[in-house]
Amino acid sequence: MFGSAMAFTMVSPGLKTRRARVATNAFLPNSRTLLAAALWALVIVGWPSCSLASNRILSIRHWVAPDQIRVVIDTLHDALFSTENENRKLIVHLENTAFPGHISAFMSIHKPGLESVAISSRAPSGVDVVLSLTGEVQATVFKLKRFQDKPYRIVIDIILPDVARQESDARKGVKIFRKDRIVVIDPGHGGEDVGAVGRGGTFEKDVVLSIGIKLRDLLNSRPGYRAFLTREGDYYLSFNKRRMIAREYGADLFVSVHADAARNREAFGSSVYCLSTGGASSEAAKIMARNENLADIVGGVPNGEGSDASDPIILDMFQTHTLNQSKTFGGVLLGHLKAVNHLKFKVIQEAPLHVLKLPEIPSVLIETAYISNATEEKLLKISFFQERIASVVAKAVGEFLPPLPPVAQSGQASRGEVIAEIIAAKEAGINRVADGKPTKKNGNHAPEKAGENLSKANAGMKAPVSEAKIPPTDKTEWVVYRVRKGDTLASIAKRHGTTAPALARANRLKLSK
Repeated sequence: MFGSAMAFTMVSPGLKTRRARVATNAFLPNSRTLLAAALWALVIVGWPSCSLASNRILSIRHWVAPDQIRVVIDTLHDALFSTENENRKLIVHLENTAFPGHISAFMSIHKPGLESVAISSRAPSGVDVVLSLTGEVQATVFKLKRFQDKPYRIVIDIILPDVARQESDARKGVKIFRKDRIVVIDPGHGGEDVGAVGRGGTFEKDVVLSIGIKLRDLLNSRPGYRAFLTREGDYYLSFNKRRMIAREYGADLFVSVHADAARNREAFGSSVYCLSTGGASSEAAKIMARNENLADIVGGVPNGEGSDASDPIILDMFQTHTLNQSKTFGGVLLGHLKAVNHLKFKVIQEAPLHVLKLPEIPSVLIETAYISNATEEKLLKISFFQERIASVVAKAVGEFLPPLPPVAQSGQASRGEVIAEIIAAKEAGINRVADGKPTKKNGNHAPEKAGENLSKANAGMKAPVSEAKIPPTDKTEWVVYRVRKGDTLASIAKRHGTTAPALARANRLKLSK
């Protein structure tokens, strides 16, 4: 929820002393002295809290997420501050700082974890911001330097650990007991980070949330799919948090929704991006990635973005199965998008986007339209256009990710192991993953039991685990196989009486040359 700007006003406690001193000097018979004293008194009365401070508070805002509340204090200059805990109150002392008269001294928050925020002057030239806490919370306070159009900021995060744990457990429950395809939709930006801003004042964070909600509801109306949002309101999530949410849900697909912007106000059209582990596929992709990757800094992540991409196993995954799947889905999505809007790029673009660093989940970022273009800004605000975008994305999801077989139940592998159904057809001599075709028994090896470990070769892939709901015959049966360290496609193929190329084709894997 977007918090209205908080404002604070309080008369400086040092005012009476200074006025008394001026009055004492007023008995001097010199008229010029009297006039100077009167003018000095007027100055003090007019700016009570700023007379001794070189810094000042510009504004205070807050945002409420399900598991935390963020309070942001904007200051004119870099602020020196200290904190103190006292009787369920978190007090932030700002030194050499004042607050102007248009800012209110109290705001009732009345949310779990935070009851209110108050501000008061502290002699001789400081300000105290007092947060009245409720329940079991964890608080962190840090400051951010000026960046782009953002001033110096002091950020106070009030975290609700019990709620965070419950949210995480609920997501993991979906992953464990799922019977449908899981799609995680990520509306970009949020809270402190408004994203791109149209000439008409439209915020990217608002239109992409609206599109994301429509896409979620549309997918959830279809049998065989469950869709979830990374954020459901106006608050910021770090890249790490967005990826964590997708992983905890056990997502089959991750779609990050954005609106593009460019200095050239005539630029228009939709585009789709997938992760590049190297450079960008075009200069436009490079610029887009640079802008999107700044979101953590704008949104207020204290140490910026932590990268998962240093792990060589993850890098290997990026370069193989999951990245290929991302490109496949991106191509399908582009084919449907052109029915709704002009395509800025007719092929999927690649860029080193932090939010897409999900080695085990096919992931794309869609730029729905150019919010910097006056015509497309108006389109982005229209519910019908938002619904059209959601509709074509849902069509692409259905084409790329058909529902699971009604009889199938799914399990989830952790990183480093893969669950896959390997179905060997006697006539074709190939293996298939999760397509419901029969398998051939290997004369030298009994079929693997469900849950038995397989190879590192496909580490990070996910597929539903069937529980042998196809009636067995004397020639065929289901085999569930789990990848384990040391296995290769060749060894898996040999064990199941097929070939590595056939197994790769069946599982939509690309063999390295």
